Amino acid sequence: MTTRPPMSAPSDSTPTPRQLLLLFRRRWRLLAGVWILVLGGTAVWTFAQKRLYRPQVTLEIRPEQSLLSTEDDPSLRSGGGGPMWETYYRTQENILTGPSLVEQCLKALPEAIRRDFEAEPDPVRALTAKIDVELVRSSFVMKVGVVDEQPDKASQIANTLVSLYLEDANRRMRDVKSEAVESLSKDTLPGMRKNVADAEADCLKFMESCGFIDLEKQYDSICEAWRKVLLALEDVRMRRIALASDFDALTRYKSDGTGAELNPALQKTKVLERLSAEHDRVAQLLATERLKHLDEHPRVLALQTELARIEKRMSAAVEGALLALQTDVNAAVTEEKALMEELASLEKQMARAGTQRTEYHRLDAERLAAREVYASYLKRHGEESATAGAGISSVRVIDFARPPRDAWKPRVLLHLALGCLAGLLLGCGSMLLADQVDDRVRSAEEVEVFMGLDVLTVVPELAGHAPDAPTLLGGAASIAEIESFRGLRAEILTRFEKIPGGKVLAVLSPLPGEGKSTVSLNLAKVMAMEGKRVLLLDADMRRPKLSAFAATPGGPGLDAVLEGRASLEDAARPSTIPGVDVAGPEQGHEHAAELAGSPVFDDVLRAARERWDFVLLDNAPVLQASESPLVARRADAAVIVIREGTTGRSVARSAVKRLKSMGVKLLGAVLNCAHPHGGGYGYGYGYGYGYGYGDAKKSETRPQA
Repeated sequence: MTTRPPMSAPSDSTPTPRQLLLLFRRRWRLLAGVWILVLGGTAVWTFAQKRLYRPQVTLEIRPEQSLLSTEDDPSLRSGGGGPMWETYYRTQENILTGPSLVEQCLKALPEAIRRDFEAEPDPVRALTAKIDVELVRSSFVMKVGVVDEQPDKASQIANTLVSLYLEDANRRMRDVKSEAVESLSKDTLPGMRKNVADAEADCLKFMESCGFIDLEKQYDSICEAWRKVLLALEDVRMRRIALASDFDALTRYKSDGTGAELNPALQKTKVLERLSAEHDRVAQLLATERLKHLDEHPRVLALQTELARIEKRMSAAVEGALLALQTDVNAAVTEEKALMEELASLEKQMARAGTQRTEYHRLDAERLAAREVYASYLKRHGEESATAGAGISSVRVIDFARPPRDAWKPRVLLHLALGCLAGLLLGCGSMLLADQVDDRVRSAEEVEVFMGLDVLTVVPELAGHAPDAPTLLGGAASIAEIESFRGLRAEILTRFEKIPGGKVLAVLSPLPGEGKSTVSLNLAKVMAMEGKRVLLLDADMRRPKLSAFAATPGGPGLDAVLEGRASLEDAARPSTIPGVDVAGPEQGHEHAAELAGSPVFDDVLRAARERWDFVLLDNAPVLQASESPLVARRADAAVIVIREGTTGRSVARSAVKRLKSMGVKLLGAVLNCAHPHGGGYGYGYGYGYGYGYGDAKKSETRPQA
C-alpha cells in the first residue's frame, strides 16, 4: 500500500478556495434560501407599487458668471470640490424643490389639484415629494419631472413649477444686475479711478526726483563704462606684475651677476647686448693667455683690467635698467589704484541706477494694472447697465411637459439588481455566521482541508455504543465497522515499515468523548488478529478506562510502575482480547502530569518495545491534560481521533497546533462516529461487497470480530 504525503496545514486567518468550496457545499441551502427570500421580497415590493406617470420639462441651464469677479476667478472653474456646473446644478435643484417656490406653485395650481394636496398634513412637503429632478451628466441639461398617478395633473404641475422658477430666476437676476450696477457706480469705480490717479502721481513724482532721465539708458551706459574700466584694470594689473617680475630678476642679477643674458629686460637694451658680446670675447682671450702665461704676465693683467672695465659698464647698464623698471612699476601701481577707485564709484552708480530702475518698473506696473482693472470694470459697468432690464439668459425651456402614455416605474431593473446583490451578500454572510456558530466536523474532507491532516480511516458509529465507556467490536459487528479498523491497521503498519523492533503509537483526541479509547481497543484487536503482540497502555492516568478490559482484576497499574513500586511485567495483564495485554491504573492519580513527564516513562517504553510488537498509548485529551503531548512525543508517531458532528474545527486545529509545536509526529486523523453520506462514510464510498452468506454466519460466531 502506498502512502500519501502529509497535507500542509491551512492558514487560520485566510480561507483557501477549497475551504470556501466545502463551506458552500455544506451551507448552500442556507445561501439559496436567503437569496431567494430577499430577491422575492424585492420583486414583490417593486411590482406592487402603484402605476405612476412622470412627465418632465427639459431645461438648458448654463451657469451665470459672477458680476463682480474676473475671468480668472477660481470660483468660476470649480466649487464645492467638483466641477462648476455640478455645483450650479445642485443649487438650481435646491431652488426648484425649495419650500418657497413649491408653495408658490401650490397656490398657482387649479382648485381641483390644490384641494388634493391641501388634504395632506403638510401640503408643501407632499408636493415636494412628487418632484423628481434629473441631472444629465457632462451637459447643461436638467429634466424636471413630477411623479403622480394622473398624467395630466403631473404635467400641469411640472409646467407651472418651471414657469414660476423662470419668473423667479428673472426677477432675481434683474435685482442682482441692478444692485451690481449701483455698487459699481457708487463704490467700485470711484475707488478704482482714485487708484489710477494715485499710481500715476507716484510714477510722475519718482521721475521728477530722478531728473526725467531714461533710467534704462542710464543703467546701460554705467554698465558699459564699468566693463571698460574693468578691462583696463586687468591690463594694468598684468603690466604691473610683468614689470615687478623683471625688477626682481634684475635685482637678483645685480646681487650675483648671473643670468643677464636670459633676462628679457636686459635683452631689449642694445648697449647691454654689445657689452655682453665684448665681455665674452675678452673672457675667452683671458682664458687663452692664462694657458700660455702666468697671472703676473702683463698680457694677462691687461686682459683682466679690460674685463673689469666691461663688467663695470654692464653693472652701470643694469642700474639704469633697474631705475627705469622701478619708475614703470610705480606708474603702474598708481594707475591701478586710480582705476580701482573709478571702478568702485561706477559700481555704486550702477547699484543706485538699478534700484531706481526697479522702483520705476514697480510703479509703472502698478499704474498699468490699475488702468487695466479700471478699464475692465468700466466695460463691465457699461454691459450691465445695458442689460439691467433683461432677465436671465442662461436658462431656457427646451421641451414643456406632456402627459405620457406609458406608466413609469422608478428603477425596476435597478431594484431587482440590488435585491439580487443584497440577497447574495446576506446569504454569504448567513453562511459565514452559521459556520462560526456551528463549525463541527461533518466529513473526512473537512478534516483534510481545514486541519491539514490525512484521514487514515473513517469509523462508523459502532453498534451498542455507550457515551462514557469504550466500545469493543463483538461478533455481531458489521463489515463496515471491521473494515474501518483493518484499514487503519494497514495505514499504520505501512507507515511503520522502516521502524525496527517494537513500535509505539499514541492515540489522542482534542477533548473527552471523541472515542480515542474505542479506537485504541479495536485497533489493538485487529493488530492481534494479524498475529502481533500488542500492549495497550492506559496513559490517561486522570480518568483511566482500559483496566476494565483486563482478564484478571487487581494487580499493580501503570502508576505503580512509574513510581517504581512494580515492574512493567507485573503491571501488564492479559486482556479479554486474545493477544492483547493491558496496563493501566485502576483509578485516577492526583500526580498524573508529573508521572507522565517522568524519565521513568522512557524506560517503560524501552522495555515495552523489547517484549511487544506494538504498544498503543491511550492518551488523555490534548486540550485538557498538559501531559498528553509529553507522552505522545515519546511515541514513534500519533493519530488524533475526531468525532464527526461533535468535534469543532477550531478545537481540532488548536489540538493539532499544540501537538506539532511540542514535536509530536502526527500520522493523520481518524474520523469517528461517521454517518452515511450518500451510502458511504465520509468520502461517499460504501461497501457494496462483503462475505458470502455462509461466511457472514461464520463471522457472527467469531469472538475476534
